[in-house]
Amino acid sequence: MRRLCLLLVTFLIGCTFLLSNLSVAGATDVWVDHWNSENIDVYVIDDTLSHGYTSNGRWFSVSTKFVQDGQLQQVVKWNFSKYGRSMWRYYTNTMSQDHDTVVIPHNGVFEYGMDQLGWSYSIRDIWYY
Repeated sequence: MRRLCLLLVTFLIGCTFLLSNLSVAGATDVWVDHWNSENIDVYVIDDTLSHGYTSNGRWFSVSTKFVQDGQLQQVVKWNFSKYGRSMWRYYTNTMSQDHDTVVIPHNGVFEYGMDQLGWSYSIRDIWYY
């Protein structure tokens, strides 16, 4: 009985030690770009990245925070898509959804998403493919 109690106490101490060293995982804001013309730092909210496939293409979306002088200015959701052999395009929640535009290099939000998903891309002329 004494051995059982000692074993139980040792087990509980070990569990307490392990649990006290675990950190709670949460969303992280990852800095991906600075826009000099507007003095805006762009941070991706990493746990908002989602993606999928269509019959002739693929897409991903991610939310970002625009920060100026340490103050949050706005949260913007980006939606990127590519169909067939065409170049990558995007629209944001600040744009009309019936209007998208071609992604121009070097877009830190696009490159972060692609890198996180493990998708390859190339830059030809002034477009991402």
